[in-house]
Amino acid sequence: MMLLCATIAYSQSYEIVQSGLCNSEDPEKAFLVLEVNEKTAQDLYSNSIKYINETYKNPDEVIKVKTENEYLRFDTYVSGFGTVKNSGVKLVTNAKYTIELKFKDGKVRFEITQLDITADNGGLPVTFTGSVWKGYPIYNKKGAVRLPETKQQIESYFNSKISDLLEYLKGEKSSDDNW
Repeated sequence: MMLLCATIAYSQSYEIVQSGLCNSEDPEKAFLVLEVNEKTAQDLYSNSIKYINETYKNPDEVIKVKTENEYLRFDTYVSGFGTVKNSGVKLVTNAKYTIELKFKDGKVRFEITQLDITADNGGLPVTFTGSVWKGYPIYNKKGAVRLPETKQQIESYFNSKISDLLEYLKGEKSSDDNW
């Protein structure tokens, strides 16, 4: 049990604050640095391509920009991303986001550069902070959390995606070859 807690405590993750997604260890930063010791930038880039190829139905369509061994930007659309409460009713949300990866030997800079979440009831946005008349803000204007369940869902989703990507980056996960 103690080992599990230590592993979780030292891994980088995202947290939602009023200004948006941020590094839970350094809220001034919107990016995470994923440490993958003993892997070259080339290995990390190749494993990221493998992750996209095995995770997405149309990998060539999601990759928007790539500079071999240095940079990768790709888009994702998720139908049924989560839920948001509106007057006691849970509405399904969809999300579209862009991830940028920058590669150096032993590490990857991971950043979500664009995130749009909308509810299915006419496309009102889920925002980090703002007015309830313009969408579904997670925080109210005074800084109190309005939608704790939605906040937790978004954080869990992206932190799970980071864990999945890390398995590929480390070379621990790939398609099932035991057939």
